[in-house]
Amino acid sequence: CIRLSELHSSTQPHAFAHTQKTLVEAFGENYESRGLVLKESDIILGSGSAAQVYKATLKSATNEKPVAVKVLHPSIGLKVERDLSLMQYIANFIDTCIPLQSVKMLSLPRAVTNFADIMRRQVDLRVERDNLESFRDNFKSSPAVYFPEPQRHWVSEQVLVEDYIGDGARPISHYLEDDSVNGLKERRALAGTFVRSALKMVFTDNFVHSDLHPGNVFVREEKSEQNETKYVITFLDAGIATTLQPNDRKNLRDLFKAVVFNDGYTAGTLMIERARFERCSSIPGGKEKFASGVQDVISEFHDKRKQGLTLGAVSIGALLAKVLDLCRVYHVEIDPAMSSIVISMMVLEGLGRSLDPDLNLIKTAMPFLVGKV
Repeated sequence: CIRLSELHSSTQPHAFAHTQKTLVEAFGENYESRGLVLKESDIILGSGSAAQVYKATLKSATNEKPVAVKVLHPSIGLKVERDLSLMQYIANFIDTCIPLQSVKMLSLPRAVTNFADIMRRQVDLRVERDNLESFRDNFKSSPAVYFPEPQRHWVSEQVLVEDYIGDGARPISHYLEDDSVNGLKERRALAGTFVRSALKMVFTDNFVHSDLHPGNVFVREEKSEQNETKYVITFLDAGIATTLQPNDRKNLRDLFKAVVFNDGYTAGTLMIERARFERCSSIPGGKEKFASGVQDVISEFHDKRKQGLTLGAVSIGALLAKVLDLCRVYHVEIDPAMSSIVISMMVLEGLGRSLDPDLNLIKTAMPFLVGKV
């Protein structure tokens, strides 16, 4: 994990000559006279697996401001296509040459196609611009949540210029190191905002930031008129976003409700009825066994209400993973995007638990489940 975490922001930077060449290709040789000033001596804020980000300056006739300039690494698109072609070949080979129903249920070619779509969006920064604009619109009434604003006329397939979030912004992991009384108070405040933001993405907007490792979540501290400290959570790197199909979205909401009302059997039955493909109906007692399996998983979590359904006591990510495994065993097809949502929720939940293990997840989720948010 430590080695892989370097891919977040600590990979080997590419040469400035490539950055300059890419800027010229994207905006023309006169890009600096038009206002974008980026020098070789400017700070590299981070270098990830697909791109690196500089702190630069954007000038206009009336002012100038710091901006972040994201530039794709050399030939990253070709490297991605090479890897995806290999994955697709292997998936097709397994799906064709291994005549087992359990292999067919994995839908490997479809899963690779879904993954390929995600990766191709990562290497087209116009997609990230569109995602940022959607997130900004979704959270425009949430002052405690911020997404950087893309700069109009300064976006191409390989370059994205956006707001610089400020020198004072800190990675959210910074707050995990402070176990003092004040530090724990700060973490509780951040956990509430963070978890509510995630639930809003999943249940209200159906548009989920699917790359929310700690390196993509920053916190800005601002002073109110009463000199009180306000915390603004800033989400970065929005190139990967996931949307569920209507039936999968209903299944996810029903599973959360099932935890509250201890009714996993009904949730399991509805999942079978909504499935695009399922074989458990043709197996004697298959529907009942699947629904009972979902009930068993839900009951395990529901029984923990005595401890309080806090992030420290339960793991919704683990619950969803167990339900997906039941789908595999009983041949109930789920869209691959659902797996992306499960992985995202496990990451979100883990970070929320690190901030405040006593946060009551179901109490926080209830307004989103009943449609009041």
